[in-house]
Amino acid sequence: MSLEKSLLQRSSNVCELCGTDTTLQVYTLPPVLNPTMDNSIIICSTCAEQIENPEKIDVNHWRCLNDSMWSEYPPVQAM
Repeated sequence: MSLEKSLLQRSSNVCELCGTDTTLQVYTLPPVLNPTMDNSIIICSTCAEQIENPEKIDVNHWRCLNDSMWSEYPPVQAM
């Protein structure tokens, strides 16, 4: 099974940070170069854009971290 499919299964097909189910992609926590289940998460395009471009951060969007920080998966907790 591919990494993306495994992460989608783990996340029940929703962003592991905010819970949306649209435009999902694999995000590997830096500085790791080799993506695995232990260093990657599934996130939506909104979360990805704000992570990659901090000047575009919408602080209200990140209230979701109140829930995602309690995830059982270490890479989600780290984000």
